[in-house]
Amino acid sequence: DAGDGGAAEPELPVLPGPARYNFGTVRTCSRELAGTVLLRPRSRHEWFACLVEMAALADEAAARAARRLKARAPLPSLPLAYIADRIDMDEPLWGYQLRDEKNGYLLGYIAVTTFTTWAREFSWDSTHPAAHLAAMRAANARVRRLQAEGYETDPAYHVVGDDEPQSIRSIAARLGMDRETLVRLNRPRIAQLTQKSRLESGSALLVTTSADRDVHVLGKACTVEEAAARLGVETADLLALNAPEGAADAPLPPPSLPAGAKPPPAPLRAHTKLKRGTALRASYREGEPDVARPPAELAERAVDDGSLAAALNACTRGGDPADTGVVWERVAEISLLAALGCGAWLVALCIDELAAGDTYDFIVLQAALGAVPFYEKLGFVRVGAVARYARSGEDLSTIPVVPYYHWAASDQSTAQLDQFGDVSYMMGLDLRPARASMRARAA
Repeated sequence: DAGDGGAAEPELPVLPGPARYNFGTVRTCSRELAGTVLLRPRSRHEWFACLVEMAALADEAAARAARRLKARAPLPSLPLAYIADRIDMDEPLWGYQLRDEKNGYLLGYIAVTTFTTWAREFSWDSTHPAAHLAAMRAANARVRRLQAEGYETDPAYHVVGDDEPQSIRSIAARLGMDRETLVRLNRPRIAQLTQKSRLESGSALLVTTSADRDVHVLGKACTVEEAAARLGVETADLLALNAPEGAADAPLPPPSLPAGAKPPPAPLRAHTKLKRGTALRASYREGEPDVARPPAELAERAVDDGSLAAALNACTRGGDPADTGVVWERVAEISLLAALGCGAWLVALCIDELAAGDTYDFIVLQAALGAVPFYEKLGFVRVGAVARYARSGEDLSTIPVVPYYHWAASDQSTAQLDQFGDVSYMMGLDLRPARASMRARAA
C-alpha cells in the first residue's frame, strides 16, 4: 500500500543512525537489475527509518556522476534536511526502494506525491519573460543553424586534440589568439586557468566573445518578425532577448556590440523596421542554466514551447498557500530520487504506474542541473513556472512576477528569495499520450 501519512501512524522516532556500510563499496546496478529486490514502503514511518541511508546514497550517486562527467566541481546532492522535509510534508507519499537482495544495501529510491505550491500567486508559463526560457529556445535555434551548416561540435569552442601541444601558450599560438584573451574567456569556467597552464586532451576552450557568439548583425533591412524567421527563433523570444534595458520584464543586460553595429530601436515590436547593420542578440549563453554537459556539445535542450505549460495551468487546483498549500489534483511530482544505476528504471516504473491509473495527467519535478540530461532522456522537458512572492497584506499587483522557487513560503518577500539558491529548474511530462497508447494496446 502507499503510505499516506495518516494520523494513525506512530510518532516518528529520533533521527536514525548512520548506514552500517560504506556506500563507496556498494555496486552499481546492472541493466538487468540482477540480485535486487523492489520494496514499497508502507508508511511515512518506514521512509523515515531509512533517512540517513537515503542521504548517504544521494551523496554517493552525485559523486559517481561527477566522476563520470569529469565535472570540475561537485554535483549537488539531496541534503538530509531536504529529504526529511519531503518525508514529513509530502501528502500523499508513496514510492519504491531497490535493495541488494543478498546484503540489503540500498541501491536506489524514488518518492512521488501530489504537486503543491505555496506562493501567493503561481502559474505555469513558458513564454513569460520571467520564466527565462527564451535564451534556451534561442540556443536550440542556434544549434539547428550550426548543424544545418555542417558543424558537429560548437565552433565557439576549441577541443584540445591528442596530437596537439597542451600548454596555453602553444594552443593560443595555434589558434592565432592572444594568451591573455584566451585565459580571460575561459577563467569563468576553469577557475585556476593561467597563461602557464597545461590542458588534457579533450579539454574544451571558449574561443569567441559573447558579441561574436550571440549577436547577429543584419546584412539588410527587415522587420523583427522577418529577422526571427531567418534565425529560426520565435518572434516573442527574439523580442525578449532584445528588450531595451529598463523595460518591464526585461531581465537581460544589453549585449556587447561588434564594431560599427547599431543597437535596435526602442520600443521594439514584431513589425519594427530594422536598418542594415542593426545588431540583434540571437542567443544568450549566459542566460542558459549551467546544465552539466560537454562544453563543445552541439545538442538541443528539451524545453517547452508553451503548450505543456498551458495544459498544466488548465489543471484543477485548490487550497490556501498560507496553510496546506495549493494542491494540483491532477499533477504528480517526483519529490525524491537517488540511485546507483537504476534511476531510469525507477522513474519509468512510476511513469507506467501513473499512466496506467487515472489519478494524474501530468508528472513534474524540480531537477538538479546535473540531472537534466538524465530526465531529458526519459521524455521530460523544461517548463516555465513564475510566481509572485509577498508578505500577507501586501498588494500583489505591486509585486513583480519572478521565476518560481519551489520551497519559498507564501509570506516570503521577493528580496528574500536569494536564500533559496537558484531558481527552480522545473521539468514536466504529459502522461496522457502514454495512457492512450496503453488503452489502445489493451483494446
